[in-house]
Amino acid sequence: MKLNGMKKMQRKTGVNLLLVLLAVTLLLTACGGNGEAAIPEDAVAVVNGTPISNQDFENTLALMKMNYEMEMGPGFFDEPDNEEGMTLLDTIKEQVLERLIFTEIILQEAATHDIALNEEEFNETMEMFMGFIKDDEELMNFMEQNNIDETYFRREMEKELLMMEFQDYYLSYIEVTDEDAQAYFDANPDLFTFDQVAASHILVDTEEKARELRSQLDEGADFALLAAEHSTCPSAAQGGDLGSFGRGQMVPAFENAAFSMEAGDISDPVQTEFGWHVILVNERINETDDFEEAKDYIISQLRQDQLMAHIEALRESAEVQRREGL
Repeated sequence: MKLNGMKKMQRKTGVNLLLVLLAVTLLLTACGGNGEAAIPEDAVAVVNGTPISNQDFENTLALMKMNYEMEMGPGFFDEPDNEEGMTLLDTIKEQVLERLIFTEIILQEAATHDIALNEEEFNETMEMFMGFIKDDEELMNFMEQNNIDETYFRREMEKELLMMEFQDYYLSYIEVTDEDAQAYFDANPDLFTFDQVAASHILVDTEEKARELRSQLDEGADFALLAAEHSTCPSAAQGGDLGSFGRGQMVPAFENAAFSMEAGDISDPVQTEFGWHVILVNERINETDDFEEAKDYIISQLRQDQLMAHIEALRESAEVQRREGL
């Protein structure tokens, strides 16, 4: 039975909420050891001596697949996903395994600092979350079919909230001075410069046609009207308006012309792989943040960088065995 619009949105929101709770912000690659000798039969991996169960892997995989099916429709998991012949399902399995390994590494580190949840607040969160899920009959049926119970959700919720607590704990001990922020600002000027062009264009097939239109513009013709009548680009419906764009978003010849002009300028014909363009620059946007405007962002970013470096060090030092051929 197909979901109606409201029901589908509710179901999708429920699963996406869970996936957010399970999500890992770091794209992982293999870390630590990779043998199978120490992996119990009912586990998919062992992290510093702690096994990750087959059931946790299967539950997380089922939810991930469900999310993909809601986005893209069923029946595409067996299609090749890359040049090595891996299918999308193979790729998803790898992502799920690395996510579970990453979570276990962080939880072990959190335990060394005695990080714990407020039990009352946690129970309130779980009550709200489970109430949302139980309102969705089809999601409940899916959970039953895949042996996903409330215990699993509770455990995963606890893990994710502990990971957030660990992040907050670690960040609270990271000190970044104004001098550190100033040095970063001075070393990365491009990050704090906003350079864009707002432009319109008329696209035609020949240079002759482009020059004819350019002459009409010199004589006072309205750019938007000419674009609507003559341009072969879909932007003709908006009078040729392309909105604003930064460097690297247009093909080189078009970009070079647009960024060499000032507001109100109209270009000579410019050739690209798409044809011949006459470009009108509507606005030049070139702004640079001063240090005081950027300072809070820089300090936050530098603290996050230190957190990521610490997490990377934890991954590299972890002893991990993975089961092959999942």
